[in-house]
Amino acid sequence: MMRLVFWLILLTALVVAFALVLRADHGYVLIVFPPWRVEMSLALVVALLLMSYVLFYVAARLLRAALRLPRDLRAWREQRRRSLAEGELQRAVGALLAGEASHALKLARQAKARTHAPLASLIGARAALDLGEAEAARQLLAELQTEVGELNAARQALERALAPTGGQDAAAASPTVAPAQVAGPL
Repeated sequence: MMRLVFWLILLTALVVAFALVLRADHGYVLIVFPPWRVEMSLALVVALLLMSYVLFYVAARLLRAALRLPRDLRAWREQRRRSLAEGELQRAVGALLAGEASHALKLARQAKARTHAPLASLIGARAALDLGEAEAARQLLAELQTEVGELNAARQALERALAPTGGQDAAAASPTVAPAQVAGPL
């Protein structure tokens, strides 16, 4: 703000000094282009030159801004998309921690649709696992490609939780052993 005030005071002082100098000077400018002849005061010529410079500068800045507008708009949309995805991701974590797995899964899928963040897949897989939707959790984990240590560890933990552990799931996952092959008591 102070910089703007300083420049306005300086500009005002220059205009006043310019007006005082030109008031005392009775010079004129003569432009001859046969058959025309133009005679103007020196103050008017200087004022016209300054105004033409300012107009040219403003036009150049407007043209530059117009040419940069598509790139700036793309960058703004990308930043807005990331911001919305980040907000959905934060709300998904909050919903998962609050025990609202269905809402967390919905928010994680929305965040994943906006940006392919690995954290969205992990949160969605955890929410799907909490809801008992093992196939949806497997699908979300299958799409996950990450080399980040903590996220990779979380992915592996979710894969272990999805692995069949007992009952019919264990029988389907491991080869069956015939009773005749089992040795007697040790």
